[in-house]
Amino acid sequence: MSSEKPFWEGKTCKEMAGLHIKVTFKNGDVATGVADKNGDIKSAYVLTLGMGDDLFVPEADIESIELVDDPEYERIDDIHDVCTGDIFVATNGNRFSVVAVDDDDETDCTLAVMVQAEIPDFHDWMFNSNFAYALRRKPKLPNHDGLWLDKDDAIWQVCDHQAVPVYDDADEWGLQREIFLVSQLVQHAPFRPAKAVEA
Repeated sequence: MSSEKPFWEGKTCKEMAGLHIKVTFKNGDVATGVADKNGDIKSAYVLTLGMGDDLFVPEADIESIELVDDPEYERIDDIHDVCTGDIFVATNGNRFSVVAVDDDDETDCTLAVMVQAEIPDFHDWMFNSNFAYALRRKPKLPNHDGLWLDKDDAIWQVCDHQAVPVYDDADEWGLQREIFLVSQLVQHAPFRPAKAVEA
């Protein structure tokens, strides 16, 4: 049996707002959703009697509440793989933006994170023992055939998980353009579908 306290312990209902959670009830029912400012799942499920600044205390019919990672993020379990811009998830469930990395192993503080405080742009070094994992946004890559715009508004034609850049100038020499696998286009992400415009 794990002695680690649940991530929600000590949080207010307001601090639960925006967290994607999975709730298992004692009768076996399971609900997932994003908690609102009252600690409930978007008014569909009442999870606590408190609200706002009251402490979040689960209803008696709740077996467990777990954090659910957003599918648009990849999980990073090795602290030495974390980069600036990732999200630091602490052992208590709190999340912070990583603003600096110091991997010299001289201290027990590898990552500096942005802390919400009265001082603008204030950051602090987090103890490695507080690290549960990190999240990194997955790049938005083309997921169906058609024309796509990359981060620089360049056009790509995608067909059968392969992509070819579309250039403005005509290829008068008939040269073969390089064909890429969609998975190779990470450095050009994020992509968005190109919409046809009528003249």
